[in-house]
This record gives sequence, C-alpha cells and structure tokens, in this order.
Amino acid sequence: MSKTSCFADEILESHENDTLEADYLLRDITLANRKPNHAESVFFQQKLGWSEKQVNDQMRRMNSVLRLQAIAGTPADRQAATTEAETSADILAKEQPKLESKISELQSKLEALQRDARLSQKRCEEQTQAVQQLRTMCPQHIQQRVESKVGTIANTLRREVLDVESRISELENCLTPARYQNQSLYLEALRRSFREAVNAHVEGRSLTYRLSPAWPGIRGEIEVELFELKAQLPDMKAAHAAALEAAEAPLDYYSSGQPES
Repeated sequence: MSKTSCFADEILESHENDTLEADYLLRDITLANRKPNHAESVFFQQKLGWSEKQVNDQMRRMNSVLRLQAIAGTPADRQAATTEAETSADILAKEQPKLESKISELQSKLEALQRDARLSQKRCEEQTQAVQQLRTMCPQHIQQRVESKVGTIANTLRREVLDVESRISELENCLTPARYQNQSLYLEALRRSFREAVNAHVEGRSLTYRLSPAWPGIRGEIEVELFELKAQLPDMKAAHAAALEAAEAPLDYYSSGQPES
C-alpha cells in the first residue's frame, strides 16, 4: 500500500473519530439543556468546520435523536412491547365477541327499561288529562255544588291565607328599609302601617319624617307578630288545600270508580 493511501486512511479515521466525539459532545450539551461553551464551539469549528448555524442545526438534530430514542427504547424494550401487543391482540380476539354480545344484551335491556319508563309516564299523563277532562263533564248539579263550596272556601280559608301573606309582606317591609329607594319612602310606608313609629317634623316649608322614640318597642312587636304569622301560615295553607280537595272530590264522579247514585 502506498504512503498516500495510508495517509488518506489516517485522515478518514481521524475525521470519523472527530465526528463521534462531536456526537457525544452534542449529546452532553443537549442533555444539559445549554449552549456550547467557547472551547466546544472552537472544537466544532476547527475539527468539523461547522459554522454557528450548522452547530445549531446539529443541536436540533441531537434533540430529535434523544426524543426519538426515548420513544424507541432498547431492543429489549421493543421486544417486550411486541410481546405485549401480541398478547393483547390474542386476548382481544378471544374476549371481544363475548363482550360485544354482553354489551348488546345490556343495551337491549337498557332500551327496554327506557321504553317502559317512557310508556308508563305517558300513560300517567294521559290518565291525568282524562281525569281533568272528566271533571268538566260531570252532571250539572255536581258542578254547581262544587262551585258553591269552592266559592265559600275562597271567601274564608283562602281569604285568610291571603290576608296573612299580605300582613307578612307588610311587616317584612317595615323591617327592611333596603326594599325602598330611599329613607323617606321607607318612613312614609312605615308610618302608614305603624303611625306611632314615625314622627313628623316641619322645617320651614318642608315636612320630614323621623323614627320616633317608640320605634324600638314597636319593632320588637313587629318581629314577634311576624314570627307567629310565619309559623301559622303552613298550617293555614294545608287546611285550605285539604278543604279545596274535599270540596272538589265530587268532580271525580266519572273517574272515581264509584259514581254517585
């Protein structure tokens, strides 16, 4: 072999070594997540002739290499993954038909339950509508009797409920100035409900209202009354509802199963 050939081989081998060293160096720099220092930049330039742009390209290449190596794993990792994939495929092939059959069976049951619930609800709604319509078709004497009783209830129990609700609202207004746009409107409303709670003051040609010394005591009385009325109201509403239900019961003449003779 000629001297020229041997020298060329040495140059080639040296270049390959420099390339490998550069690859290791690029790996270390990338793993450290930093930029090449001065000595490393000189090495890349003198040994491989890389410009700054080429160094950056190589850094990006090495970053991709490391990312892909992490995904690829070792040959043992890939063999294990292949074995796992084959095992999973075998299990799927065996179990899928069974599971699909079970899913189909459960889906059918679910649809049947949904259908039954839907039909049952529809039936209840139809029955309710039918009962309401039948109530409008019962004999005239029954309708008149019911209307009379309902009217009496409206003028007694229902009126009592409305009166208590109105009084509760009035008392709450007296205790809640924030419900009014300003203090003057609040005091005027309070004076209409409890005259002694507010005193009138004349200043020149202006008439203003102020809370009277009696207001603290009156406020306590209002709070007691409000508490008592709120406690009574549920029972009053229940009594009204029960009376109304009893009064309207004859309207079920055609739907009760036991028509009046």
